[in-house]
Amino acid sequence: AYLPKLVKAGYKVAICEQVEDPKKAKGLVKREIIRIITPGTIIEPSMLEEGSNNYLASIVEEKDKIGLSFLDVSTGEFLATEISNDEGKLSSELAKFRPAECILAQSADASLLDVMEGMAAQKLEDDEFDLETARSRLLNRFGDEALNRSGLMGMDSAVRACGAILSYLESAHLAALDHISEIRLYSPKEFMVLDETTLRNLELFRNIRDRSKRGSLLEFLDLTSTPMGTRTLQKWLQMPLISSEKIESRLDAVEELVCDSLLRTEIREALKGMGDLERVVARTSCGTASPKDLVALKSSLERLPHIGQLLVDVKSSRLVDLRKRLDLGSLKEVADLINGAIKDDPPSAIREGGIIRDGYDPELDELKSTLRDGRGWISRMERDERKRTGIKSLKVGYNNVFGYYIEVTKANLSAVPDEYIRKQTLTNAERFITPELKEMESKVLSAQERSSSLEEELFLKIRAEAASRAREIQEKAAALGELDVFVTLAVVAAESEFSRPKLNATGEISIRDCRHPILDRAMRGGFVPNDVHFDGKENRFLILTGPNMAGKSTYMRQIALAVIMAQMGSFVPASFASISPVDRIFTRVGAYDDLTAGQSTFMIEMTELANILSFATSQSLILLDEIGRGTSTFDGLSIAWSITEYIHNRVRGKAIFATHYHQLTQLAGVLTGVKNYNMAVKEEGDSVVFLRTVVPGATDRSYGIHVAKLAGVPEEVVSRAKEILREIEKEALIEPLGNNGAGSRNKGPKYTQLMFFDGPGAGSESCDEMGDPLLDEIKDIDLNALTPIEALNKLSEYQKRLREGE
Repeated sequence: AYLPKLVKAGYKVAICEQVEDPKKAKGLVKREIIRIITPGTIIEPSMLEEGSNNYLASIVEEKDKIGLSFLDVSTGEFLATEISNDEGKLSSELAKFRPAECILAQSADASLLDVMEGMAAQKLEDDEFDLETARSRLLNRFGDEALNRSGLMGMDSAVRACGAILSYLESAHLAALDHISEIRLYSPKEFMVLDETTLRNLELFRNIRDRSKRGSLLEFLDLTSTPMGTRTLQKWLQMPLISSEKIESRLDAVEELVCDSLLRTEIREALKGMGDLERVVARTSCGTASPKDLVALKSSLERLPHIGQLLVDVKSSRLVDLRKRLDLGSLKEVADLINGAIKDDPPSAIREGGIIRDGYDPELDELKSTLRDGRGWISRMERDERKRTGIKSLKVGYNNVFGYYIEVTKANLSAVPDEYIRKQTLTNAERFITPELKEMESKVLSAQERSSSLEEELFLKIRAEAASRAREIQEKAAALGELDVFVTLAVVAAESEFSRPKLNATGEISIRDCRHPILDRAMRGGFVPNDVHFDGKENRFLILTGPNMAGKSTYMRQIALAVIMAQMGSFVPASFASISPVDRIFTRVGAYDDLTAGQSTFMIEMTELANILSFATSQSLILLDEIGRGTSTFDGLSIAWSITEYIHNRVRGKAIFATHYHQLTQLAGVLTGVKNYNMAVKEEGDSVVFLRTVVPGATDRSYGIHVAKLAGVPEEVVSRAKEILREIEKEALIEPLGNNGAGSRNKGPKYTQLMFFDGPGAGSESCDEMGDPLLDEIKDIDLNALTPIEALNKLSEYQKRLREGE
């Protein structure tokens, strides 16, 4: 019970068992550590999340690059890559795989540990990462031909990372792992980058509220029937493709299944109840698979011919390929072996016996017959002795200390025959033996011991045979996982009325009637769809204004989800979509304080912005929500303004900027790629109705007071706020900020900002020139130290003093 808790807390746990037969031991029975369990080396099903991978990561830092390897011991998946030595890129790769544990050299830079915050990390001696030692380990396990074919041997830092992982497994007593049969190189450039911030903001795998799967995109999509399918779906969602050709091949398969409801229904039925082939074969290779595991393996293999038959008429290239990969072939021998040797419902533990079928092994059959005859003889002896002695309560029993015995109550001791040999005295009875009983006991116990030993020996041979076919079984498991995902995406598309996205190479993203999939399902058709259009030229930066609660954040999220779904090979929640694949999606949505790291809302916001501006390209999609809220109005507006210019002029990616800084909308008249949109609102007297519709043009109203009223703010406060707003709007004057945007040579309109504290005549001379004591007092106020209510009270006081001075 304590093992999962200790491992989850990041501890190493050593398992010690006796490795010597107590009957043969001289003195103390020998015990050894047989296994060391760490967060990244778990293979026990009770400690693993069925639908998720459990990666062990190895990180090697060199001067200009970082070598990475990721191994899931529970499935045998082994990946490696190299990236440039950059913490941002390392963080993105770790976010992809979310390893349970990371290993790195003792001399590794401390900054690496910062990147791995929240992960279990183990520092190993530098020798474990030695290049020549790593090469030797890899050659011993995989062979020269396989390694050369993989292309790994030319990547020194990746070789070192892979070698260190194998060394770590050996130290955990997990050296015999036949299911780890290959290392697959991958290039991060093949996949869209989704960093941890974006994963969180878009709620791809967990919701923001309680970090559970409920309400996430993964939960919405996950209609898979097998554990392999669930893990494959997570990988596709975590690592959307960039290659249009590969995306189209996935979409072809999904479309074929969308159009054939009978086929997808039959495949789903065939997949239901399928065992976790990947993890069963992993336990088989590790020598921990139980008899029930082998029966599950057999049952799964026996389903393959039927699934292959269902795919006999498919047309799309991916489904045709899966049909070929799912051919049972020589694995029929393994299924037949298990079927002929192991009972349909065997015990979980090997030592319990009763595993092997009658007729499989002649010697075992003979021993079982001896056991049956011996037990029958003992039963007959009890009946005969009762009759011979006249003792009706006489019984023959057995215990581990004395073996078989005859028990007679003290009331009947006078009837005990002379040939009975007293063995034990109890409170109310005596126990005896006879020479005949001891002779039969010897036969029965000898047969039982040999039977148990032989049954275990036979089972281990069968398990070893299955382990020797690990790679073939893994290939079938991978094919089943992909087929499961294709069927799942087809079911989701058909049930939710999604459409197939078209791909283009022009930089365009055009989506009509786009919906947020989770909210659309929750609202049962009440969700208001919206369009978006980026052309990469005149429509590449959208400034989105409108009140709180009108749906700006939801709009941005649904666009991002549609792009991710398209690039993972899924249909999308829209009536039409034409998408040019993006290399990365950035999000700066929401605000929160990280008190444990000593970071304020504004500091987190700026850190995330720095990451976006450093790594965004012209092929990226950038979603910004309310930049600059954590600081003063003027600082926030200045930063937001500058960021807009930088992304437009330098990055040139596609961006949506939702803001309450209405002054930014004037940039649409200066920067050629900027367009204004707003969330439509219908005013009805003193109230407003949020239409949730995105329409062209800007708005200069935030309807904050209306939102406060909807939230239940007391009427007295709402009324006073309206009063103050009218005064501010009446007395505020316009102060020019400049004539054109930084970096722009074109003269444009004057950018403006309300100067709330200006008195009459402001704008014609500076505060210093006016020399007004009241203005001097205003200048000395620390606005950041005032609460909103205190600021309003100050404003009211200054207005009153100004009026009295008129």
